[in-house]
Amino acid sequence: MAEFLDGFDVERSALLSALAHTEDVWGRFQQQRGLEVEGSVDSDSLIADELSRVRAELESTEFTVGIFGLIKRGKSTLLNALIGAEVSSMHVTPETAVPVYVSYGDAPEATVHFADGTIRHVAVEEVHRFTSQKANPQNRLGVTVVEQQVPVGFLRNGTRLIDTPGLDDAEADDVYTERTLQELDVVDAGIVLFLSPPTVSATELRFLEEVVARDLKKTFLVCNMYPQHFHDRETRTSVLDYVGGRIVEASRRAGRTGEVWVYPVCALEAWQARQRDDIVQWRRSGADRLLRDVENYLSGFAGRQTLRMGADRIVHAVATAQAEVSVRQQLLSDPQQLHTFRRDLDRNIMALEHRFDDVLSLALTDVAPLKMRIRSLVLQPFSRAKQDLDALSTVEEIDAFAGRFRRQLEVAGELASRQFAEGFEHLVARLQRQLEQRFQSVITELGTSGGEVRLSSNALLVTPDQLQQLRDREHRSRAGTKTGAVAGGLAGGGAAFAAAGAMLGPVGLLAGALVGWKMSDLLAGHRSLDRARTAILGRLDEIAAELLREVDRQVSQAIENLRTSVTRHRRAFAADLYQQFDLVQAISADAAALESYRRDAARFEQAFVGCAERARRAVLPPEDLRETASA
Repeated sequence: MAEFLDGFDVERSALLSALAHTEDVWGRFQQQRGLEVEGSVDSDSLIADELSRVRAELESTEFTVGIFGLIKRGKSTLLNALIGAEVSSMHVTPETAVPVYVSYGDAPEATVHFADGTIRHVAVEEVHRFTSQKANPQNRLGVTVVEQQVPVGFLRNGTRLIDTPGLDDAEADDVYTERTLQELDVVDAGIVLFLSPPTVSATELRFLEEVVARDLKKTFLVCNMYPQHFHDRETRTSVLDYVGGRIVEASRRAGRTGEVWVYPVCALEAWQARQRDDIVQWRRSGADRLLRDVENYLSGFAGRQTLRMGADRIVHAVATAQAEVSVRQQLLSDPQQLHTFRRDLDRNIMALEHRFDDVLSLALTDVAPLKMRIRSLVLQPFSRAKQDLDALSTVEEIDAFAGRFRRQLEVAGELASRQFAEGFEHLVARLQRQLEQRFQSVITELGTSGGEVRLSSNALLVTPDQLQQLRDREHRSRAGTKTGAVAGGLAGGGAAFAAAGAMLGPVGLLAGALVGWKMSDLLAGHRSLDRARTAILGRLDEIAAELLREVDRQVSQAIENLRTSVTRHRRAFAADLYQQFDLVQAISADAAALESYRRDAARFEQAFVGCAERARRAVLPPEDLRETASA
């Protein structure tokens, strides 16, 4: 079987080749003025810095595929079958207590992340001690997520799979649906598994109906069947007709258009086929078609978006480079005016500094109400929990309350993370446009008519330190050593999700881990109802305070990251322009050198036009290229 996402990897390689060409042209242009700082990871150039970020993000792009479903539906069995290796528990009891992220590594290994911020590297054989309900009931160890790396070709080209918790018996737990739907919102593709026959419960049908009402594009509904039912054509057709009819009707009521596919699969036979390397049984199991369709979607939609975003950022960087070429051409055309140009630039740069401070301060005024809204979302489950606690009449009900509260808090935490990311990205996009306008005003004052100055919102969201962590992570992954990436961080999703993940971490996972970690021993030690209530109330306040401190810390860090990035941008912009002046000043007395540099500037202008075209060609099909050329 060909490796998963081979097609995407070929297109990504083409774009990286176009990027390398752009880096080479820019490198030759800057050799004439020596912008790079010797021995520094970061560049004093906006263009080189942006190209470096695009490269790091393209090389580390991962597409996250989530496996969702109620308990004992065969999620782990299907995951193992898709990968072709046993990387998740497959017991009859509900096994998965925390999310398990599976990605590629040259050697099998696992990293366990805890709610207290510690990280533990363990052998793959030890993972069940942290992920299973039996070994870690109610997540009493406080595990937020487990990352497992395996040397499987399926994952080599940037795929990451998630085996999600079955939580508890969803027949009596409506929180399950909302949490699953939230997780479906952030993965690149979601495989939603249900088991039939003997029956599809009313709760499970309602869950499936809500899934298709959310998003049809990236959702793959899988009906897992036992072998005897899967190979009985009449039974299989009957089940698919009934479930499919309900799902199609639900999608119509929600106003969703498009086809609804339900994939009949025998996960057990798919896994057996993988173990035996039996291609006939693999195709007969139904998993082959599911896998091909997931791959086609990721390559054709999610992958296409990622590559186009990368190409757009290269084109934007080239536009900024063209603006610098125009500055050089203007200065070379009349070196006698250098003094006047320099005086005007000094004045404009000083004004720019003051305007930047005003713009940034104004933009950050929107953070305070955003933070208050996020804090309120995180605290909502605590108010409800205290009310629910008063109504409980037995210790057994309190035990059930703890599990339900954990899931309610996870839902609230993930919603808070998403709303903060959306709000902060909106703020950054507005700030980006304002900064571009102010940069452009300085270029215009110099009398140039080149490309517009374009900035990248990703560069405003990701700090140089985080970019270096991303590079280090990629290096460690290739070397087969241990990685410390966290779910929702720079490793998640495509480039857009990487930027968002850099701001507010997985608060929901942290919240759930805190509840399991701080309440498990407490409940076991208090069999008196009144004492248990009193003890839990104290723990609720403790968990709430800890979560709010984490939210405040991450919001403060996001603001500081943005301040740092804006400061670097304006300093790099000024440095780029002043270097142009220094270059022309140094050669102004040499007529031959002036003429040579004028010819070079014209050639570089054409070279950068070619760079932009090559980046576009790497991601656009021929028909789109023809439309672009005619426009």
